[in-house]
Amino acid sequence: MKNGYGQFCPIAKAAEVFATRWTPLVLRELMSGATTFNDIHHGVPVMSRALLAERLRQMETEGLLTRRVRTGRRGHEYHLTTAGEGFRAIVAALGQWGMAHARKRINADDLDPGMLMWALRVRTDPAALPDERVVVRFEFTGVPMNRTRFKVMWLVLERAGVDVCAKDPGYQIDLVVRSSIATFVQVFLGNITWKSATLRGLSIEGDRKKLKQLPIWLRLDKALGSELPFVHYTA
Repeated sequence: MKNGYGQFCPIAKAAEVFATRWTPLVLRELMSGATTFNDIHHGVPVMSRALLAERLRQMETEGLLTRRVRTGRRGHEYHLTTAGEGFRAIVAALGQWGMAHARKRINADDLDPGMLMWALRVRTDPAALPDERVVVRFEFTGVPMNRTRFKVMWLVLERAGVDVCAKDPGYQIDLVVRSSIATFVQVFLGNITWKSATLRGLSIEGDRKKLKQLPIWLRLDKALGSELPFVHYTA
């Protein structure tokens, strides 16, 4: 078969839906709370917008998601159906396998600061944030040549929502974090601790109280255990 395995086996039929290129990553973004086209694309920036649009249409046809008109705003929202939610445990298991067995596959070209910042946005604990806005400037070294425009980025932390900016948002900077992109990715993945990263050159400047709280706000202060760093899964 052109678009399938030509077998009635349930594994084959499920793989025809799930194993399409980019589908697991789009599911990851939807499971992390992304509902708009732009938010989904932030999580898969290497994927062209045209291909993402095509993949979303395909997933809608397959019954994995529904598309709804945004109330009072342009565009659509995307929400997982029961069938789409049924892949949650599979995505979690795939991520756990990757954490356990695929860490050595990460190479320099994979170190995308834009994706890292978007993942930090997902991972931030809004309930732990202070009442006032906190703006953090990140300066990364060792960024791949095709991604150097993202070597300086900003994270705007507020209880009402967390934003990622590739340009100066114009607010007062509370903290400045400097690190090689490789070291910060290792912290994010839980391969090394925040303290160990400071011995590898990670530095942070600014308000002392906020400086101490940042790893807690970003949930980088302890090992993740069985929890994935990209998506907060629910049972």
